[in-house]
Amino acid sequence: MKSYVLQQLDYHVWANQKVCAYLKELSEEIYRKEVTSVFPTIYDAMVHIYVVDRGWLSFFEVGGVTEISAEYLERLKDSIDAMVAETAGIRIEELGQMMNGLASQLRVFVEQQEDIEAIYPSGGFNSRCIDYIQHIVNHGTYHRGNVTAMLRQLGHPGTPTDYGFYLYTLSQ
Repeated sequence: MKSYVLQQLDYHVWANQKVCAYLKELSEEIYRKEVTSVFPTIYDAMVHIYVVDRGWLSFFEVGGVTEISAEYLERLKDSIDAMVAETAGIRIEELGQMMNGLASQLRVFVEQQEDIEAIYPSGGFNSRCIDYIQHIVNHGTYHRGNVTAMLRQLGHPGTPTDYGFYLYTLSQ
């Protein structure tokens, strides 16, 4: 089971790297251009993936969250604002490096888990670690789809990052 989770995580990292590499080929003007979409810019969508992944790693490191109080939500908002501020003004290359560093930390976390099906609380909700990891991967896939749609709005085709293509590249 752990090898499957690691493969899913590897896919998530590969897809993020593909998008960042593609965006590096375009001008910064393209990935920072405001469009009418889920996010104001492509860059903001990539920052969102990074910030949420970091949030999940923090969640795992503290063993979940037993009580989601108003104070907790305020600290969470402040933490998100601080992470977004860390990414302000940097180019996609540096954001990609930050994503890679975070991916390494997530991988180490999964590798060190004795029980990948351990339960983590999230307020009144409990779920397995493996389910949260799957959510991280699905969340990234969803927002990389947003990036592709935004690129198409701007006249660019995007880059293939679907799971089937990832599996194909592994076989080559």
